[in-house]
Amino acid sequence: MRPKIVLFGDSITEESFGDGGWGASLADLLRRKADMVLRGYSGYNTRWALKVMERVFPAAGDGGAYPSAVTVFFGANDACLPERCSGFQHAVILGVNPRKSLQHVPLLEYKQNLRLIVSFLKNRWPRTVIILITPPPIDEEARLRYPYIENTIGLPERTNEAAGTYAKACVAVANECQIPAIDLWSKMQQIPNWQTECLWDGLHLSRVGNKVVFEEVTNTLKGEGIGAEDLVVDLPLIEDVDPKKPLTAFDDQDQNAVVTSSGPKISPILGLKETKPTPAAHSCRLSPMAPKTEDKNRAASDDTCARSYEELGFRL
Repeated sequence: MRPKIVLFGDSITEESFGDGGWGASLADLLRRKADMVLRGYSGYNTRWALKVMERVFPAAGDGGAYPSAVTVFFGANDACLPERCSGFQHAVILGVNPRKSLQHVPLLEYKQNLRLIVSFLKNRWPRTVIILITPPPIDEEARLRYPYIENTIGLPERTNEAAGTYAKACVAVANECQIPAIDLWSKMQQIPNWQTECLWDGLHLSRVGNKVVFEEVTNTLKGEGIGAEDLVVDLPLIEDVDPKKPLTAFDDQDQNAVVTSSGPKISPILGLKETKPTPAAHSCRLSPMAPKTEDKNRAASDDTCARSYEELGFRL
C-alpha cells in the first residue's frame, strides 16, 4: 500500500499545491512513493481546527486510512492581534466590529489547542509521525500594503513579535509531546532580505519561502525514516518488466508487502523497507493506553496529551 502524508493547516497549507508550492514539491519528490493529502483551510486557527478534527481525520472504520505522517501548520491566524483589522470583509454587514480580529486565539489557548490536536492524532494513529510547523515571520510594512479590508487605523493586523511568541509556544508544545517541530519563524529570518525573499504580502509564501518549507519538511521526514530514499515505488518500474513476458511483472505478490526489483519488502502502512530499522523516534508515539517507560518526564508529558484528548471527548 502506498503511504499517505497529510498536510493539515491554514491558507499557507491550502496554497501549497500552487505553482512552486511546498506541498506540490513534496508530491513531486515522492511521486509513486507516497500520496500527499491536502487538508488546508484558509483563515482557520487552532480553535476551528479542533472543531473539524473528526471530519478531517475520520477513523479507519469510517474510511480513514492510517497516514505515515501529518504536518500541523497553524498559528499565523491565531497570532492576529485582537483589536486590529479582521480578515472578514463581511464583518460590517453582520454587525461585527471589523477592527476586532475574529481569528485571534489567546496564546495559552493556542498551546492547549495544539496539545489537543497532537493528542487526537497520537491516539487515533499511534505510529503516525506528527510534525508541528510554526507560523512564519511577518513583514509588517507589507501587511499594510496588502490589507484584507480597508485599514483605517494604519496598523498591521499582525506583527513579527507576536508571530515569534506563538512560534516559541509551538516549539514548546512539540518538545512536551516528544514530536519534531520546524521553527519556520526563525529559519526564514536567517535569509537575507527575508521580508521580500520569503513572503509576497508580508504573510504568505513566495517561491523562496515555499522552498524553505519544502526543504525543512523533507529533512524532518528523512530524520523520521520517511525520506525519499527510504520509500520504494509501487508497482514495477518499466525497466523491471521482462519484454518477453511482460505480464509476469504484475503477478500477485504477498498481500502484506511489496517486493521491489532489488528484493526488500516494505511495510504495508509506512511503506518502509523491512531491512531498515525503525528510527527510535517512532517509539515515542502514544497509544490509547498509558506508555510503559522508565523515563518519568516523557511519561508525564505523554499522559498530559492523553488526558487532554479524553477530556475533549473525541472518539477513537
